[in-house]
Amino acid sequence: MPNVLLSAPLTSDGTWNSARFKNKEYDRLVGEYIAALDLGSQRKIAGKIQRLLLDETPIIFSYFYNFLTAIVKNLSGVQTTAMAHVFLDRGQFHA
Repeated sequence: MPNVLLSAPLTSDGTWNSARFKNKEYDRLVGEYIAALDLGSQRKIAGKIQRLLLDETPIIFSYFYNFLTAIVKNLSGVQTTAMAHVFLDRGQFHA
């Protein structure tokens, strides 16, 4: 899973690279991370990737906490999120 999330959105030829981010050092580090055989090496390379991305800021994941949702008056216990998730597991109808 980390390989996809490191490669697809930000490598120079990544399939999800809509920002068109191109950085040879990043591409090299991702290749090293994928090829690393032990957790210690992966952690060391991941730290380098993090520092590079903090310096370059190729992508910002924004969020919106203000949102509007609607339910009927006689329903309680429904939880909603700003990502349009609706959790009905605790919902109860009242007469």
